[in-house]
Amino acid sequence: MFANWSAMNGLEEDTALIKALCKWAGLAPSRLAKDADLTPTTILRPYNGTATTRISTPTIEKLKKAFPAFEWSRPEPDQLDARTEDDSVLVERLPTFAGMGGGGTGDGDGGTVAFSRALVEMDLRARPEDLLAIMAEGNSMEPDFKGGDQILIDTRRRSLAAPGAFCLWDSDGFVIKYLERVPGSDPAMVRIVSLRSDLYPPYERLVEECDIRGRVVWYGRRVQ
Repeated sequence: MFANWSAMNGLEEDTALIKALCKWAGLAPSRLAKDADLTPTTILRPYNGTATTRISTPTIEKLKKAFPAFEWSRPEPDQLDARTEDDSVLVERLPTFAGMGGGGTGDGDGGTVAFSRALVEMDLRARPEDLLAIMAEGNSMEPDFKGGDQILIDTRRRSLAAPGAFCLWDSDGFVIKYLERVPGSDPAMVRIVSLRSDLYPPYERLVEECDIRGRVVWYGRRVQ
């Protein structure tokens, strides 16, 4: 059924798999999803060729459980060639650094950065388009974050209901700071805090003046 599998890329493999499964089962994609206890878009996107990420292993397991007699020929994740792109996803990169002492201007070339698919989809429970990769510079957030750290922010998470580390555009640049609402403030204010408060005192802004890009959810650091 999948004799030409090796000639396909990962997304094409998933499309071929889902179409073959629908044909074998005699079911429309939406009904296939329902029978496997999946949301319709999980099946419709690869079926229509509009998916931007591979079908996850948990989804495949649900399909196998629902249709065990189907000839399952899709390689398992641990069988994929490490040289292929199937094990990674591309995340948009901020076209500047995010300052921890002084802000990045936003000037520069954008692009993408490759991250582990397992990290993005399983650990962070995100899609590549939900995230933004940022290179940090400065010392105001030490020891939690250091200059040179590669940081991922989740652009879906902008609420200040819980304080935490965020990336924001703060009047003259992109910065990584801890943010917390000022209790009882009217109009609503946010306190912007650096861990090195001896060098960078906290200050406050109106919430509506803060262009919050997302909450920090991961960072990577080179061993010195």
